Amino acid sequence: MPIFMPSAIRNHHADACLEIDWDDGLNSRYAHEDLRVQCPCAGCRGHTPDQAKVITGKADVHISAIEMVGNYAIRISFDDDHDTGIYTFEQLRSDQNKS
Repeated sequence: MPIFMPSAIRNHHADACLEIDWDDGLNSRYAHEDLRVQCPCAGCRGHTPDQAKVITGKADVHISAIEMVGNYAIRISFDDDHDTGIYTFEQLRSDQNKS
């Protein structure tokens, strides 16, 4: 499976979505709420499936910052002070293909 890289990443606070243009021309949009409740960090997902938490009540949460992590991911900070999720490009692209 090819690895796709973002050519542009835009946070739309008013629309509560993150938009990514991929290097193959695909444009993806991700709701802030969905990204927050699906946070891949160990604190949210646990180290084993039975440790995973169900995250709810995040409809009004917004992205406050986005930071590149090497050439493979972004770290998203949310305005509820949660900032430990590393979202790989592979996972973001995979999630886009499911919708």
